[in-house]
Amino acid sequence: MKESEDIIINNQNRCTLHPNKNLEFLCLDCKFMPCCSLCTSRKGEHHGHKTDSLESSASNIHSLINEFKDNIYPKLIERKENDQILLKESNETFKEIQSQNDNNNNLLKNEFKKIHNILSFVELDIEKQLSTNLNQNILINTIITSSIDNDNKIISTILNNNNNSIIDKLNYFTQINNQQDNDDNDNYYQIDTDTIELIKQYQNSLLILNNSNNINNLTKLKEYNNQILKFDNQTINNIKNSFKSIYSFGDIPNDAIDYNINNNNNNNNNNNNNNNNNNNNNNNNNNNNNNNNELNNSNNKNEFIKKSDESSFLTDDFESLAFKDNCNILSKLKKLPNNVLLLSGFNQKLTKGIIPEGVKELYIGDIKQDLIIDSIPNTVTTVNLLYGFNQKLTKGIIPKGVKELRLCNIKQELIIDSIPNTVTTVTFFEGFNQKLTKGIISEGVKVLRLGDIKQELIIDSIPNTVTIVALCNGFNQKLTKGIIPEGVNELRLCNIKQELIIDSIPNTVTTVALCNGFNEKLTKGIIPECVNELRLYNIKQELIIDSIPNTVTTVRLCGGFNQKLTKGIIPESVKELHIGIIPEWVKELHIGDIKQELIIDSIPNTLNNVYIYKSCKKLIDSFVPVKVKIVNI
Repeated sequence: MKESEDIIINNQNRCTLHPNKNLEFLCLDCKFMPCCSLCTSRKGEHHGHKTDSLESSASNIHSLINEFKDNIYPKLIERKENDQILLKESNETFKEIQSQNDNNNNLLKNEFKKIHNILSFVELDIEKQLSTNLNQNILINTIITSSIDNDNKIISTILNNNNNSIIDKLNYFTQINNQQDNDDNDNYYQIDTDTIELIKQYQNSLLILNNSNNINNLTKLKEYNNQILKFDNQTINNIKNSFKSIYSFGDIPNDAIDYNINNNNNNNNNNNNNNNNNNNNNNNNNNNNNNNNELNNSNNKNEFIKKSDESSFLTDDFESLAFKDNCNILSKLKKLPNNVLLLSGFNQKLTKGIIPEGVKELYIGDIKQDLIIDSIPNTVTTVNLLYGFNQKLTKGIIPKGVKELRLCNIKQELIIDSIPNTVTTVTFFEGFNQKLTKGIISEGVKVLRLGDIKQELIIDSIPNTVTIVALCNGFNQKLTKGIIPEGVNELRLCNIKQELIIDSIPNTVTTVALCNGFNEKLTKGIIPECVNELRLYNIKQELIIDSIPNTVTTVRLCGGFNQKLTKGIIPESVKELHIGIIPEWVKELHIGDIKQELIIDSIPNTLNNVYIYKSCKKLIDSFVPVKVKIVNI
């Protein structure tokens, strides 16, 4: 029994770092750290430190026990608690990773199923084309074969009747006829059965020879279509290569989670080592710097995916983040994305705080849970309701902080107060299919953009508080008098589909912008005489005399404008003409008596010649590139 106790005591006295050595010293430089002879040796961690023997260190042991009780033991308890928190966080993160991995695999299978379906459809389409072509050729072959078989049947009957050759019969009848001719009996010919049969065969022969079957068969023969199936190997290789770019991996920001636990642990470690020597302090500082660098580097690698069900795009600037099922991770992010997209199928109740304060722009698809007051935080300034959105917008759902609202083909009808008075810009586009009755667009709206909407506008659809109306690409509604209310002072027109008529533009409009793609003929009176500023972009129809009314005083030729301006197009009322950048394909430039100074790069170096009047030579000379020839007029 005594021997066993000695073994236990000896084991308890062993150094943890060097199990074959007994603890003999206390390191006075390292918080009374117990040491063995190897710890204090030349290669040991405590070499050169001030030490004291365990056997002669009663006061130091007393200090050690107090340090253990007052500092070390509480920190062990704290470390244990932190470890439990860290373990819980680790398990939750790993659970999310497993769930995301399941989602990734499901997405992988679904997307490749779509690709397989597309390939199957292409294969079926090719098979159908081959089958159709073969059936057409079978029909041609059947027609030709049937016609020839029918002819052959009749011809064979004629040629091989009663096993007697037709030519023998014909020769026999010719001989008889010759005898009758010699007997001078022209008025009499005895018609027997053989003669009648021969006459019948003659009739059938003429019918066969006179019918058009042979010609038709020759024509049919040319209708055969012998196709060869070819595959474009270059296109196939391009498709193969493009498969490499149909997917990407984006890291969900684990390092954006709050690192308080790690910080606490680091602080504890630093506190524990406050009394270490300078060498140890330097090592700790270097380790901390390395950890910070690793965190910074990992932050730079984060990529966030923002996508809808129809399209996707990748951002690497921490700007956008999309969610399919829930957005719980938002509350764990140290830095919030500006844009959040809730994809179709998103099925989390958006109670207050789920989307945290700080998000600026929100995209919402066909989500499955009702929106409630406070679902959208007050920091959101732009809300996009995407295709298929199917939730009611009652008063208060859109918070007062929202300034811009964009609506696609949403499924629930808007009602009065759906759009709060604090919203100043509204866009209806991509198939929006609701009647805009009076009051739907609130009186706070100042800017209205209309795209490919499906319902006709009526008087009072647009409140008279709106000052700017933009008719975007695809707009296809008639603009009769009164649709655009008086109060609108700026009208922007893109590639609209309905012709403008007189009174389409109200008399309150002072500025008209004809934007890229505008493709309507501007006859006299379309632009009313109240307009004093006209902006022209890449319009598709030539301007004619009287396109621009005499009340216009400012014309701006903006980027992409590409129409001839012959004499009389710009009326004499115009006092200011702003010309945009001279395009590089212009080779000659004639400059008259202009009054405004040019700026550097106004004249491109792709010009061949610049013709300058002497009166403005000094004003322009220094802005002409060196390689461009100046011709003085």
